[in-house]
Amino acid sequence: MSELLAVGRITDLDALGPAETLESYVGRGGYEGLRRALSMEPEQITAQVDQAGVVGRGGAGFPAAAKWRMAAANPGPRYLVVNGAEGEPGSYKDRHLMARAPHQVLEGIAIASRAIGATTAVVYVNRLFAKAGAALEAAAGELGSSDLAKALPKLSVRVEHHVYIAGEETALLAALIGRPPWPWPKPPYPAERGLYGSPTVVNNVETLAHVSAVLRLGPAWYQNQRPILFSVTGDVSTPVVVESSLGVSLESLLSQAGGVMRGDEVAGVLPGGYSLPWLGADQLGLAMDPVALAEAGTGLGASIIVVGRRRGLGSAAAAIAAFFARETCGTCPICVTGTARLAEAMAAGVDSGLVPERAEAVESLAAEHRHRGICTLLDTAAAMAQSAAPRLVSHGRRAGAFTPMATKQS
Repeated sequence: MSELLAVGRITDLDALGPAETLESYVGRGGYEGLRRALSMEPEQITAQVDQAGVVGRGGAGFPAAAKWRMAAANPGPRYLVVNGAEGEPGSYKDRHLMARAPHQVLEGIAIASRAIGATTAVVYVNRLFAKAGAALEAAAGELGSSDLAKALPKLSVRVEHHVYIAGEETALLAALIGRPPWPWPKPPYPAERGLYGSPTVVNNVETLAHVSAVLRLGPAWYQNQRPILFSVTGDVSTPVVVESSLGVSLESLLSQAGGVMRGDEVAGVLPGGYSLPWLGADQLGLAMDPVALAEAGTGLGASIIVVGRRRGLGSAAAAIAAFFARETCGTCPICVTGTARLAEAMAAGVDSGLVPERAEAVESLAAEHRHRGICTLLDTAAAMAQSAAPRLVSHGRRAGAFTPMATKQS
């Protein structure tokens, strides 16, 4: 039996053309979850999402119900902000959802708004994906002429020029009110004081698609199916969005992307986009499950990025370190200097790998910069470098090859 779900999907992207219509969505059970939510008290809705175990699908994995309860406990007005920035390189599942299943996202928005008592929802969309934002607006127009029109909050789709740091929720809120997209220290959390100083829930696009499914099919179904979308990209034959179940093997997902490019081999994989540590070519059988990945020292994130030996781990790690150095917002001096030092250190491993002493120095440098900035950018850059450095020890191998951890010299 295939590891990929045959039934019970969040939304069958493969069966959808561009921008699913209201008629088509209702025909497959769409808005049944919202109709059910309208007959429930807000806390009952939140309890369903809690029982299902829905977590944020933007990379952080924070329980959705915890955010909702925090916002609901604070006096309004309250806002729902939908993070459709998808600024993590290699991720494109959210734009697919907005462009091809906009009503699925809208239903989640309406349900979440009712649960937290928000009368206004703001969708932040990367300008590169303007068509996805337009599809969402068109779907809202369709819903506005139906009997469910009053269930949808006042909706604003903000198509913005995006920078990477604005994917962080507090930086995103700053951008929405016209300020520089700089993160702020927490607490207060957005659910306590966010947009315009009011309680604000920031949810990822895919998270809200999950909410739709939970209210329609129930928490037990959701826990059994454990549905999730994976973006699989990098040095693969066909980058894809795969709709599957938690626990599917990395190898299975790689096969859905046609495997690595012809003549190439896997050097390493980032299972959580740029934000989490590496896996080796010997770990492709690993289950894409939070527990299994945590035991392997990494985790799930916004995308799965495959690096082939032709490109080499050294080249990929150096490019990612340079990306973080460019994308720091400059608020924290230690982030500015730290990401620059990490980028310089990783650049040394591109051509000939790292001698053991140099790799250990990079690991120490990275460790010094963990958990030091206001947001997670510096920590993310350090975690990537700390994970890659010991695997770049050359041992006389071709530069950039992925050295198994077990062969590391002391």
